[in-house]
Amino acid sequence: MIASPASQKTEESPALSAHSRMAHLLELLGLAGLAALVLFFLAVSWRRWPDPLIDFGQQLYVPWRLAKGAVLYRDMEFSYGPLSQYFNAALFACFGPGIMVLVAANVAVFTAILAMLYYLLRRAWGPYAALAASSIFVAVFGFSQYVGISNYNYATPYSHETTHGLLVCLLLVAALLRWIESPTPLRSAFAGLLFGLSAVLKPEILLAAGATTVTAAAVSWWQGRRPSFPSLAAWAAGAVLPTAGFALYFSAYLPWRSALTRASWAWTSVVSTSRFTRTAEQIGFLGFDEPWDHLLAHAEATLMAALLLAGIGAAAWLAKRKSLEWIAYLFAGLVLWLACYQIVWKEVGQCLLGLLLIYLGLCVVTVIRRPSSNLPARLLLAVLAAALMARMMLHGRIYQFGFYQAALAGVLLPAALIGELPVRLRLGPWERKVAIALVLMLLTPAVVDLSGQSMHILQLKNQKVGEGVDRFYAFSSKINPTGEIVGWIAGQLAQQPPGGTLLVLPEGQMINYLARLRTPTRAFAFYGGDMQGGREEESVREVRRDPPDWIVVISRDLREYGIERFGERPGAGQLILQWVNDHYEKSQSLGRDPLDYRMNGGAILKPKGEAVGPSARAN
Repeated sequence: MIASPASQKTEESPALSAHSRMAHLLELLGLAGLAALVLFFLAVSWRRWPDPLIDFGQQLYVPWRLAKGAVLYRDMEFSYGPLSQYFNAALFACFGPGIMVLVAANVAVFTAILAMLYYLLRRAWGPYAALAASSIFVAVFGFSQYVGISNYNYATPYSHETTHGLLVCLLLVAALLRWIESPTPLRSAFAGLLFGLSAVLKPEILLAAGATTVTAAAVSWWQGRRPSFPSLAAWAAGAVLPTAGFALYFSAYLPWRSALTRASWAWTSVVSTSRFTRTAEQIGFLGFDEPWDHLLAHAEATLMAALLLAGIGAAAWLAKRKSLEWIAYLFAGLVLWLACYQIVWKEVGQCLLGLLLIYLGLCVVTVIRRPSSNLPARLLLAVLAAALMARMMLHGRIYQFGFYQAALAGVLLPAALIGELPVRLRLGPWERKVAIALVLMLLTPAVVDLSGQSMHILQLKNQKVGEGVDRFYAFSSKINPTGEIVGWIAGQLAQQPPGGTLLVLPEGQMINYLARLRTPTRAFAFYGGDMQGGREEESVREVRRDPPDWIVVISRDLREYGIERFGERPGAGQLILQWVNDHYEKSQSLGRDPLDYRMNGGAILKPKGEAVGPSARAN
């Protein structure tokens, strides 16, 4: 007797239910493993995240000063938008200043980023692809260090606008996916607000948010959903709200026109100054210093990567035929050999943008030809990933700024290979397993190699700097004595009565923060783009009006800014150093010549005529 369709459905449902429960259990176990991975890499890198001299000191000094009543842009220069610094200032106002206060907040932000990333990857490619890609994000980009300078991680980022911005962009993608389904005024306002938040963070974050928003609007229009005028008005209101709020705040301290400009400084700084577009270091970050060489290297890397991935697809497809199954096994050995011994994984960033653009073109064609529920998510994530890599278009890298600029591309492509490639090739169950196994054979050695490099570098950091909630570890003095020098100088100056001032040359807001001594100048760094356009002369006028109680000169390698020795010419510290030599003299020092980066030295200077050093003055 032939069973009816209804009875077949009833008979099959227990099996389907059991399969669903098993899949759900496996996903929960995977999420538990992902959480364990986060804890492991946090433990390995614990308190070894910040650089003792470069960048992160500013991320501590600025919110500390804001929490004390200073006003951003009026009392100190800053390159990006105001949102992140005032957020961190609020944390300091509530919990007191401390590196670990920011670390706790940053780990919470990282957790939110990871959760949103997993949600979006799962929606686009399924749970298994999302788990694998999220694991790569944690192991490779989360708390790692691949170069001598720290700060390129999510615990102590060189700029909080980067990590806050990535979270805003991922939230924006999720909001836009809901908006595409139904562009109601409420959803429009929320998407507009997230876009508006990107406008008070950082230029590349605004660019990425704008590209993603335009793509979502194009998808909605293509699918025949036209937002109403109230929805457009709600989006516009949400978009201008953050900038308007900060402009209103700054208007209490600055003329209204200046207040509006500073509230929009995340993007107006790009068009009103040349520090982001014409300086040698910024040109190098983009890869425009040697454009044709970089373009050739990226094209070659992209071609080789594309051929390797095509080979994986071909081997999996051939596995359908028993007589050719041996080719899949042979290719598996080749992939494993290449991944373990031939591919330089630290340079994998060279192929990411090229592969991403190829995939993005494929997504566009697919969305046009065959709309489906998960295609908009894939398209928006690909657009966001490509936009984030715009600042390194000819110098793609996973190290340095790659921790956020290349991170999404670095996890999107593996997710697509695991969750989409087998479907596009129309592989059967066995062939899908072969394809996924080949992809994992390629990716697993990469993660092991990169995380191993990072852990090796982090283990070299055992020099204690700071105390209590400000304690962290730098490289040992035998490898790089900067941490020892910073810790020693900060310890000497921290004994001074509160309310004093300290000028650090050529930069060193970490010392200002650890000693809790404000700088008398609006500028923080006295070289490169920060001293162009007469800003060094202005800094000299500022210290004449408000001479610092102490001056510190510390060795800093400035070769990437075209400076061999600090003070060698105007714009490279010569003018301010002349004033210092005329009015200050050495009090204490550690190491050798602090003006020479090769000498690794630091000196504390006091006004001429004072016979006491920092320790004696404190008494």
